[in-house]
Amino acid sequence: MTLRGNYKLFYLVEFLTGLLLIILFKLFGDLGLVGLILYFIALSLTQKKEPDEREILLSYKIGSYGTPIFGAAMAVIYFYFPVINWFYALLCVSLIARGAIGLMVFKYN
Repeated sequence: MTLRGNYKLFYLVEFLTGLLLIILFKLFGDLGLVGLILYFIALSLTQKKEPDEREILLSYKIGSYGTPIFGAAMAVIYFYFPVINWFYALLCVSLIARGAIGLMVFKYN
């Protein structure tokens, strides 16, 4: 199994990092940001220096599918959960959403 260019592995790690951050923020508060190290390690190990056109287009597709989810999450957090730390909540939502969408897009395309 190669690491460079393995986008399924990258989006799986991104999804798992989002879930891990929920637990770490609950247990350790601000120190939970240390969990992002897993994401940055996966980013540096799996990304190619020169991705091909298909990978670039699929990455754009993932971004365009994820944007409405981020907007909806921002609205729900702002209006219904004002006591939640919005930075941590949106970080977790964005990682989980992008990870799940990325897994689906790279699996079916």
